[in-house]
Amino acid sequence: MANLMGKPSAPQITPEVQETLKKAGELSERSRLLEQRMKQTRDKMQVLDETFSNKIKDLRDVASNLEEQIISVRKDIDETREILRKIVKDLESAAKMSDVRVLEKYINMIDISRLVTRDDIEEVVERIIKKGKN
Repeated sequence: MANLMGKPSAPQITPEVQETLKKAGELSERSRLLEQRMKQTRDKMQVLDETFSNKIKDLRDVASNLEEQIISVRKDIDETREILRKIVKDLESAAKMSDVRVLEKYINMIDISRLVTRDDIEEVVERIIKKGKN
């Protein structure tokens, strides 16, 4: 369609076309919003993935440390058991209280006043030697 000056006139936009263009614009805007939300969701998922990966690494480190501590504690327990076995063995070979009491009775029965000291023996020997010379 040309106008009086010979220039082509702008095509007439019918209400149906206007409605279709409006709906297309709305759909385009909705599509853009959904794409933004999907990108935000992807970003959040990436952050969550990194966080979980770090937490899993930290938990593995803690588990490894705990395993080392458990091994150390088991070693200490085994060493303690061995020491206790040696103590029990030593105690089994030690004198019993009843044996000590019997020895105590025998010691108390000995008359210490009748025991001779080295000095006493030397004195007696000297007297005998002097008598032998006389």
